[in-house]
Amino acid sequence: MSRNFRERRLALAATMALAISSGRIWAAGPDVKVQLQGSYRTANQPQAKWAELRDETKVAPGDRILYSVEISNQGDRQANNPVAFGPIPAGTRFVAGTATSDAKLKVEYSIDGGKTYSPSPTVTIPGKDGKPQTVPAPADRYTTVRWMWNGGLPSGAKDSVSYQVEVR
Repeated sequence: MSRNFRERRLALAATMALAISSGRIWAAGPDVKVQLQGSYRTANQPQAKWAELRDETKVAPGDRILYSVEISNQGDRQANNPVAFGPIPAGTRFVAGTATSDAKLKVEYSIDGGKTYSPSPTVTIPGKDGKPQTVPAPADRYTTVRWMWNGGLPSGAKDSVSYQVEVR
């Protein structure tokens, strides 16, 4: 075997070993999955039990949709500060006060399709004196809800959050 051939073979073996070990390192760690599911109830039965929202479900103005967002860490390490998003579909409006909130979560809202987020979004409108005035954005301007977990989501752990929208 020539020296040149042996060197190329060793270089190829080293490259393959590096690629294989790099793949293992890349694949290890947190593996966060987020799943969104919907339920609904009609406006004329606000105390009724939530029914599963399916593709063929017909909703009408005033009906409520409850979205549940489940986050799970299927990896072998803790996921640090995971984030989940809940879209506000076109033709609906966010129902203020319905987003899950607790000490382990930071909840923020977007009014610009997810470009920026704030716990209390604001808009600028002309004031009575004609000068611009910053005021809280109405909930019907919200486009996305974002939850950020403080700390981590351990390997194998699941958590869920929810929010409601109303059909316009």
